Amino acid sequence: MDHSPLTSLDPTATAPQSYDDVLGAIPRREQIINPVGDSTPLPRVHDLAFKAGFLRSLARLFRWLWVILRLMTGTLWDRIRRRDSLERRAIRLRVVLQNAGGTFVKFGQQLAMRIDVLPWEFCVELSKMLDRVPAFPLDQALAAVERVTGKPWHEVFAIFDPEPVGSASIACVYQATLKNGEKVAVKIRRPGIGEVFMADFRVADWLFELVEFLAFVRPGFTRNLRREFKDTLLEELDFRKEAQYQDIFRRNAREKAGQDFFTAPAVYFDLSGDDVLVQEFVSGMWLWEIIAALEQQDADGLAMMRQMDIDPAVVARRILWAAFWSMDEHVFFHADPHPANIVVGPGNVVTFVDFGSCGSFDEDQRRALLQIVIKMRRGDAEGMARATLTLLEPLPPIDISAMLKDMEMEYTRVLSTFRTKAKYTEWWERTSARQWMGMVKQARQYGLPMNLHTLRMVRATLLYDTMVLRLDRTINRYEEYAEFRRTYGARWARERWRKRVRRMRRDRYLRVEEWLEAGEDLLERAQQTMASPILNFRSVIEKWVFTFSVLNRAVGRLIVITGISVAAVVVAKLLRAEPTPMVESIRLVLNNRVYQVVALAVLILNTRDIVFRLTERDVKS
Repeated sequence: MDHSPLTSLDPTATAPQSYDDVLGAIPRREQIINPVGDSTPLPRVHDLAFKAGFLRSLARLFRWLWVILRLMTGTLWDRIRRRDSLERRAIRLRVVLQNAGGTFVKFGQQLAMRIDVLPWEFCVELSKMLDRVPAFPLDQALAAVERVTGKPWHEVFAIFDPEPVGSASIACVYQATLKNGEKVAVKIRRPGIGEVFMADFRVADWLFELVEFLAFVRPGFTRNLRREFKDTLLEELDFRKEAQYQDIFRRNAREKAGQDFFTAPAVYFDLSGDDVLVQEFVSGMWLWEIIAALEQQDADGLAMMRQMDIDPAVVARRILWAAFWSMDEHVFFHADPHPANIVVGPGNVVTFVDFGSCGSFDEDQRRALLQIVIKMRRGDAEGMARATLTLLEPLPPIDISAMLKDMEMEYTRVLSTFRTKAKYTEWWERTSARQWMGMVKQARQYGLPMNLHTLRMVRATLLYDTMVLRLDRTINRYEEYAEFRRTYGARWARERWRKRVRRMRRDRYLRVEEWLEAGEDLLERAQQTMASPILNFRSVIEKWVFTFSVLNRAVGRLIVITGISVAAVVVAKLLRAEPTPMVESIRLVLNNRVYQVVALAVLILNTRDIVFRLTERDVKS
């Protein structure tokens, strides 16, 4: 029989004339959320990949050799002509490093802040490399913006200033205005800088492997150093990671640190990518401008500081507070805080920028750093040496006793400077440079490779010390740290006790809930036993025998405890010539708080054993 849709089993039914009588539109609610189909790509996490061929690396090798030769021959030629001076050497070093580019510029930037290590003339000249490196062509910057945003740059910005406000070794920073009127800073990575870095890393591998081959150092000694140097610089090229670090630091500074005097710019993630970072534009003075105004007594700079209500002494203490918080309490710290990465706004508000290099510590390392400071304030050189070993772990097979002795002697010399009154020492003698350089010296002497985060901490600490002492020559870093621990530590302790109390309450509720569940389970088992036609009498008898024996032992223990307590009371009264009737002694014991707590504990423990035994499931043999 034909069971097609146009055929009915009911002879009286009338077949529809066509499908048009059935098919028709029915009102429906429109969807307000578009479904995500299988064609939507999942987000991918990718690492930056830069490559440098052999020929390019060979060219960089010749550049390295040219740098060394240019510095040596330039100084020699000046001496022959009797024109040699610190100023000429400083200019020559800055020009040579700047022309070499790549890692040489980064090296010069770090040297610029080492005023406690290098002569003043070198630091002044090298500081020009912090944010005044020649910029790359504007069309390359705009092309990078279009590549990241996927639209023409003039559709993203209402105004884009073609003159960069900062030009460093890795990127140029431009100011711009978005279509909604918000002012932003646009950080754009230098084209080809990743390939230059990779070529420099390859050259460094060649040179250090040659040094190891010639037995100047033991084989493999520089392997960790080279790897960490590479990781550090490549990390600064990853703008995505930098944006994430910056956003986390900004939110935690406000929410967890509970302070409003330091922060980081907000990030526009929808406009940022691998080589472009768009962030909030921060107004103020660069820290290097403030330092230069103070040291050169520049009238215009000092006037701007007064206009913006900037007090160098306050700025110094706030920078230190932020450094202590980020190293001691935060998940990571800013590992490259040179003066071109810090902006000071009106009212001494400190804004950290450029989170391309960050470091972190585990709990053991944090505790070791705290111990170093505590032992230093107490003048305990041996304690400092022992805490330092924790920062250098894991340790290879070495003579630890000899190393501790040498490190203790090194720290003794450091303490002799710090314990001298400030008016008898230069400011640069009161930085932590000698302390950390002593640690590095001992690590090098005993062939200990230092881990990456310890190296970053040393670099960051040296930069912080140098900056704050140039802002305020009277500041004592260790006294400021002690004050930080008192203020923030008290707050941290209160919060810890609040969490502990909340956890105790939660645990108490959980225990009550477990007891209720055990009681319900016991009742349920009783009901099942009553309803079951076959009883496991052997198991029931064993459980009640166990219960009786436990109660019997509990009563016996209470009798023994009570007897010992009454005897102790009677003896004590007799020794004091105060004889007391037995009934009175028993009453004193029963009313004693300690006895009541002990008795209650005995009852609770034995009751718990009974409950656990009664709630055990029977094992059928």
